[in-house]
Amino acid sequence: MQALRFEGSGMEYFKIWIVNVLLSIVTLGLYYPWAKVRNHRYFYANSTLDKRNFEYHATGKQLFIGYLIGMALFIAYAIIQEVSPTGGLIVTVIFILALPWIIWRSLKFNMRITSYSNVRFGFVGKLSGSYLNFFVFPIILMVVIYGGITTGIMMILGFAGGNSLIGITILLLAIALGLIAGSYIKKRNTSYILNGSRYGQGEFITKVETKQFIKIMLKVIGLSLLMFIIIYAVIGVLLYLIIGMEGLKGMMEMKDNPAAIKAALGGQKGIIIGVGYLFFIIASMVIMAYSLTRQRAYVYANTTLDEKISFKSTLSARSLAYIMVTNFLAIIFTLGLAFPWAKVRLARLMLENTHVSANKGFDAFITQKEKESSSLGDQIGDAFDVDVGLGF
Repeated sequence: MQALRFEGSGMEYFKIWIVNVLLSIVTLGLYYPWAKVRNHRYFYANSTLDKRNFEYHATGKQLFIGYLIGMALFIAYAIIQEVSPTGGLIVTVIFILALPWIIWRSLKFNMRITSYSNVRFGFVGKLSGSYLNFFVFPIILMVVIYGGITTGIMMILGFAGGNSLIGITILLLAIALGLIAGSYIKKRNTSYILNGSRYGQGEFITKVETKQFIKIMLKVIGLSLLMFIIIYAVIGVLLYLIIGMEGLKGMMEMKDNPAAIKAALGGQKGIIIGVGYLFFIIASMVIMAYSLTRQRAYVYANTTLDEKISFKSTLSARSLAYIMVTNFLAIIFTLGLAFPWAKVRLARLMLENTHVSANKGFDAFITQKEKESSSLGDQIGDAFDVDVGLGF
């Protein structure tokens, strides 16, 4: 197996990024499509496998039309919302109904403008599949889960003569169903996107199961509980160091009097809240890194291209969490100037932990002839910049 490589550098990308930022500001955002193209072309051109790189074929002019459409729709929505809240609600509903179509067109557009070794990618998934995966199933999930959770809580609180035991049972069943249904939707989305993807005439095939996503989610939930226990422990230790044991006992006695607690903490309140937020953000990144790396490894291990080329992810939760946390701190402390280096570090980590069995190379795959056209739907799909990738 060969690992992908990223051959760019933070300084190279900084020069592109800073010019993009300045031109976008000067043009009041109108330069954004060209900035997007420059960014994508840099990262694609520096992403290599077997000494051959990827290419991004969209142009700024091509994206500009879609960008204008997106901005016009956004401005129209803002105006309608101000004039008539009901009209704003109607527009929101229309957008939600159109979202699966936008996602579908975005997938087709973004695949078609991407190539590797002069062979184009493609997407042949059906529109009906997009509506099932990104509209029907999520709506059913929300109705069932939130309905079950709301009913359970109301019964626990005694509304409408509810029974607490039955309420707890309904609540637990709703949570369990949410876990199963969420994992099922993740499985369907993964299958829809990957099985609908093409590389020339080559077909991507993924065989993933709901139960494996359930196992991953259960571990994520366990890690989440552990991380929040650690956060509360850290805050407790910090409070002890600041106000001592007697102060903690006093706060417990004043738990029903927030004003008194605030007065007792005095000027230390900001420090405690700041530390709490910082640890919460770090914990969230650790949890996210764990979830992503576990799903990534499972999906890659069960995906092939034309049943000849296999994939493998060696990305660890520890390395990804480290990059995420240090990137976040670097961007904060440099007021955003470290963003190019942060993005390059993340790209390098992701690519170098992505392995492809390319012993026979990709030359055996014949490029399918693509129509050089860009419909309005393609442009709208890109205008909203819908990120419907697998997240890894």
